[in-house]
Amino acid sequence: MTRQIKNKNEKGQNLVEYAIVISIVAAAMVAMSTYVFRSVQATQQVIQKGFTD
Repeated sequence: MTRQIKNKNEKGQNLVEYAIVISIVAAAMVAMSTYVFRSVQATQQVIQKGFTD
């Protein structure tokens, strides 16, 4: 019986570890999206200036 409890605890621990990793990756993506958005805007402005010159 203790073996079954240990297996359940390990499965729960694995689930928590995966959730933590996924949340860290998601937070990093959200943080990076701001910089990517700014970069895309800057590139668009450079392209527009090239067409207007």
